[in-house]
Amino acid sequence: MNFNYKFYSIAVITSLLISPIVFTENGSDDGDSLTLDEIIVTARKREESLLDISESVSAISGSDIDKQNIKGLDQVGLRIPNLNLAMRADGYPNVSIRGIGAFGLTQGVGFYLDDVQLFSDASSRFGDLDRIEVLKGPQGILYGGSNIGGAVKFVSKRPNPEDGYNGRIKLQGGQQSVRDTEFSLNVPLQGDWAMRLFAFDRNDDGFITNPNSDGIDNQPTDVVAYSQNGARISIAGSLSDNLSLFASARRNEYDGPVNTWARELGQPGSFQYPKKLDLDKNSTREAETTAFNLELNWEMDGYDLTSITSYTDTESTRITDVDLTQFWFFYTTRPEEMEVTTQEIRLTSNTDSNLQWIVGVYASNYERLMDSTLTFGPDALGIGAVFVMPFEKIIEDNTHRAAFASISYDLNDLWRVDLGIRVDKWEEDEQNLDAETNGGIHAGVVNDTETLPRLSITRNLENDGIVYLTSSQGYEPGGLNNGVPYTDANGNRLLGSFGKEEATQHELGWKSTFNDGKSSMSLAYFNIDYKDRAFQVVAPNPGGPGLIEYVTNIGDSEQDGVEIEVTTKASEYLTLSLAAGWVDSEFSDGTILADGTNLSGQTPSGTIDNSFLVAADYARTLSNGADFTFGLQWSYTGQGIGMPVVGALKNPSYEVLNLQMGVSTGAWDFLLTMDNVMNEDYYTDMEVFPNLSNDQATIGDTFIIGTYGPPKLYQASLTYNF
Repeated sequence: MNFNYKFYSIAVITSLLISPIVFTENGSDDGDSLTLDEIIVTARKREESLLDISESVSAISGSDIDKQNIKGLDQVGLRIPNLNLAMRADGYPNVSIRGIGAFGLTQGVGFYLDDVQLFSDASSRFGDLDRIEVLKGPQGILYGGSNIGGAVKFVSKRPNPEDGYNGRIKLQGGQQSVRDTEFSLNVPLQGDWAMRLFAFDRNDDGFITNPNSDGIDNQPTDVVAYSQNGARISIAGSLSDNLSLFASARRNEYDGPVNTWARELGQPGSFQYPKKLDLDKNSTREAETTAFNLELNWEMDGYDLTSITSYTDTESTRITDVDLTQFWFFYTTRPEEMEVTTQEIRLTSNTDSNLQWIVGVYASNYERLMDSTLTFGPDALGIGAVFVMPFEKIIEDNTHRAAFASISYDLNDLWRVDLGIRVDKWEEDEQNLDAETNGGIHAGVVNDTETLPRLSITRNLENDGIVYLTSSQGYEPGGLNNGVPYTDANGNRLLGSFGKEEATQHELGWKSTFNDGKSSMSLAYFNIDYKDRAFQVVAPNPGGPGLIEYVTNIGDSEQDGVEIEVTTKASEYLTLSLAAGWVDSEFSDGTILADGTNLSGQTPSGTIDNSFLVAADYARTLSNGADFTFGLQWSYTGQGIGMPVVGALKNPSYEVLNLQMGVSTGAWDFLLTMDNVMNEDYYTDMEVFPNLSNDQATIGDTFIIGTYGPPKLYQASLTYNF
């Protein structure tokens, strides 16, 4: 299907969305009471209607998460236009929003669970969620560094004594030998206290196999088979008349592939999308995360004082077959330990006056220990010569300290002005403990202090709408490259560094409800000036075997784009929605690399030119009293630019159609989900990679690594509610 046909299809579907609006305004018997539910979010760290926020925020409700069977980040990425997200099972998702962010060793988009940033296990499954919020554009004021492209927030369901004693058990199975169990429970305690439990367990055989053609060291046949389980317990209640507490503890375990990689030997337009990966060593990851969160809230006269404290510990081991072949015995073993502590204290106004404000301080510290090795040797020759050498032996200590303030003032109920500022100090201190092979202990410290402003002017409209102009800044901290040491003037062996990234965004937007509350629409245009973009570079090691992975600042780029979201209550039973996004991104004139490569005018890696989502939700009560639901989501993801920056390939566009059908009666729910109904083959990202095997004659000096999107997967679930 070519793009013109797709665009025509979108236009037709849009007209179908609009036609029910005209019908209901001219005498439909649906009645004025059939209005859309108001969506409340905490994107600006206070409860607000989604349509009152003067920036682009998308939300997926808890009911949609359940009905659409959303369990991982790969499913979230398909539902939010201009969110380019590839789930990596190593805990560090590849993600960009509006073309901001970079795949690989840099991040650019922050992930949060209950206002606590996730540094080590953003790919984990959390479940029992009230909603997922996606904040688009730099989030410097309230969220600080590592949110230059935006933020993805998971908001869990909290214990509530008014909900009584209730829970559910959900059993699910399907293709790929999926076995999935979920359990949730809300328990009222004494007074206004309550406790909530959530647990899950999943086993999945995956869709890629290893034929084990050499027969020397047979690996498990199912390359991307995995098991995952987790549990979370939370408690909430009042400690005094004005002091409340929310505390949670969770544990997540994962045993499976590092990523759903494929070794693609085709070219764009004629990709082979192989489902067999002939390896001498399956790439795997075992990980355990334990986390605690304590939130205290004091309701004072005129303001609330909130303290959020967190601790997260992740231990994992990654084994990665670098060459992805049987021909060369070449893989890395990466044990990793990470401890993260965060502390935020903020004061938030709680009056109904025209002046609203937030002020606060934030501190975080995470320490990462890597003690990894590289195994290599011409094992395909059968001589048994295998060598093991140190690969990454580092202690990395990252700290953030910040103070922030934001005020909002309403003028005559027509105009609102928002001002914000954040002062953010960051530092990375790293030591390379591999003194034996690298000629000494490489050490380095990089730090800086950033000042981030924000200004927004909003005009309230008569029809419950707003028009706004918002300018904001964000940054991504710089860092050190363990693989790129150098010697200073005093003969000290130090680590090479890369600088910070900066982004300034201007957004002009309109949001409104209309048709007596049956419909809503938001429209936004944005322009982003992106400075000193940092990208991952992977190259053969000139000083020995293996690869060097490092990050370097390439240059500046500029992004322009448009986004639109429309939702309408077409009838008493049917809700339709359309979301779309376009991005035009290119490197600035004069972007020339050290080797003379001119990138001026080229599209940067990690950019997708356009994306669409059309969704329909139908729900009604049948004559026998059972509730019937049907859901449809058709997503189109346009052409994307892969890695590396120089010589990047274009990842073809793809379409994914998901369907759900369910029946509920009494305490029982039955749900059938059909993901990727058309069994579309696609890569969520791709990278041109050096060929390290001894098969250059038939393969060439490079090959393509693609990250598979999930294939067709039919599942059925049965839920008992009590």
